[in-house]
Amino acid sequence: MDYNDSKKCFKLYKAGKTWLIAGTVFLTLIGANLAANADSTTTDTGNNSVQNTQTVPNNQDITSADADQNNVTPISSKADDKNQTETTKGTDETVNEPINGDSNAVESNSTTTIDDISSKSDKDKDDVTTTAQVDSNNQNSTSLNTDNINKDKNVSTETSTNNHDDSVKSDSSTPTDNAKPDGWNADHTQYTQGGQLVTGVHNIDGTYYDFDENHNIIKNNYVQSQWGSWYMFGDDGRVVSGVTSWAGSYYDFDPYTYLRVDNNYVQSQWGSWYMFGDDGRVVSGVTQWAGTYYYFDPYTYLRVDNNYVQSQWGTWYMFGNDGRVVSGVTKWAGTYYYFDPYTYLRVDNNYVQSQWGTWYMFGNDGRIVSGVTQWAGTYYDFDPYTYLRVDNNYVQSQWGTWYMFGNDGRIVVGLADWAGAKYYFDPSTYLKVTNAWENVGYGSAYFDGNGQMDSINLFHQWYSQLNQGMPEGCEGASLQIAASVLGRYYNLADIYNTIGYGWNLTPYNGFYGNPWGSSSYKVQTVFASAMANKLAGMVSGIQDLTGAGVGTVIDELRNGHAVVTWANIDWNLYNQNDFHVMSIVGYSNGQFLISDPYAYSQKEYWIPTSTWAYVNANTQAVGWNTPRSMNLVIN
Repeated sequence: MDYNDSKKCFKLYKAGKTWLIAGTVFLTLIGANLAANADSTTTDTGNNSVQNTQTVPNNQDITSADADQNNVTPISSKADDKNQTETTKGTDETVNEPINGDSNAVESNSTTTIDDISSKSDKDKDDVTTTAQVDSNNQNSTSLNTDNINKDKNVSTETSTNNHDDSVKSDSSTPTDNAKPDGWNADHTQYTQGGQLVTGVHNIDGTYYDFDENHNIIKNNYVQSQWGSWYMFGDDGRVVSGVTSWAGSYYDFDPYTYLRVDNNYVQSQWGSWYMFGDDGRVVSGVTQWAGTYYYFDPYTYLRVDNNYVQSQWGTWYMFGNDGRVVSGVTKWAGTYYYFDPYTYLRVDNNYVQSQWGTWYMFGNDGRIVSGVTQWAGTYYDFDPYTYLRVDNNYVQSQWGTWYMFGNDGRIVVGLADWAGAKYYFDPSTYLKVTNAWENVGYGSAYFDGNGQMDSINLFHQWYSQLNQGMPEGCEGASLQIAASVLGRYYNLADIYNTIGYGWNLTPYNGFYGNPWGSSSYKVQTVFASAMANKLAGMVSGIQDLTGAGVGTVIDELRNGHAVVTWANIDWNLYNQNDFHVMSIVGYSNGQFLISDPYAYSQKEYWIPTSTWAYVNANTQAVGWNTPRSMNLVIN
């Protein structure tokens, strides 16, 4: 080995706003005066490691432009810089690297879970310290706030002693009483660079450390860097990335920028996803994010999907397969529930419209209802397959008995029309009445073994044409009887005055003759069509029923309508001068109940329906071409 050792260092010179780097060479002569001649010295770098350190002057803000000019990279979000900065490995030159998720930070590929973070053993920290101490003579450090040039940390005091005389230890590479060797101290709590203890955030061996104003390494704390951003440093002092336990909670730090993640849902280093709030802390309970609400388990912090859970303020909410709070009809736990679209609360005991338009009933426990259900003071039935309300049908309940539900879905009481027949349902039990007489409001009706109405006697008032002084006024008196079933009452004289009467009229356009009585060889009467036409303005619902048969009349009676019918007073055709008009007010067992106004006291009797049909179809009014089967009804 030559008696000459050469050292090459770099200094920063400022030209305007630009920092320039210039190299200097020191020659050490053994046994001679110290001389320097840079032009004639050959540098031997075979055994020495040369460290190039660029520093940024103190009291100057660090920006992205400063970092580019000075080859210094502060902790930032420029993840793409890692492809723009050269890193020479295995040589003596140290070049700053951009911040990324390097292996010296908290490992992002760890299989640790959020419950394991806080249970790390002290052995991990001891291992980190031991490794750092062993490698302290081979570490490359980049300081962000030093004005000194790093000296060659691989030229140790021992090397100088072996190659030089003790009389030349005043060389600048040899520590003095005021200068310390570069690298970590013995207990790995301080770092020396350029002979000075460092403070602030520094890139050391591919990761970042922070040192306080007393030059001590910061561990397990969240601190502000010299450029203003905040970072978390772990138990071993290294900058943290990923999910980390600190201050009684958990935080997440970006693996590229190392900045704290706020108000975002991110994947941890072990694969699970967590929500971190506005203050960076891991979230539990109901949380608003991305325009909706989510729920995170207070023990595992994992998002809750497809479950009904209690919020931190006590109310319960449903969260769907994607974790979002649910509204509308939702399937869960083998049934369906409905959640209010404004409050997101479960709807109980109400009939509501779904998001697709149809209506459903939800019970006291929130579950969708099927079968007979009590609601709003009555009962409804909901189909067990479609859950839709049953309208106008006679159905079997879940306990076996049968009930009738009307057009509005409500359970039926009293009289009901269904499948072409009339039925009656008990007002107390709601059951169909069979083989019994019942008051149906407008009459007394008998319901057979199937529950269908058979017999009907209409409630009515009997009127006498004779007692009212109109011996020829049977049409008007019969109309009075029919109208009384409906609770209407008309004056007999008003009826004929409205129809009109006289000898110049015919039964086709009014009453021929005088209802108060006089003799005539022609029958004095008015036909059904003319009567209905003339009284239309006076008697609401009056209708010509000419041509009706037995079935039509029975239907009218069961519907509560008496029928005014044109026939013969003796119900035979031997004497056509006995032409007469009466009212039919009942039906039972193949017979009609006739109410006859031609008497001084109530005159009513039963005749076979066949007799009525024959006489009604064939009676003739003397002197007139009489229509067959004349009848009239008031609806």
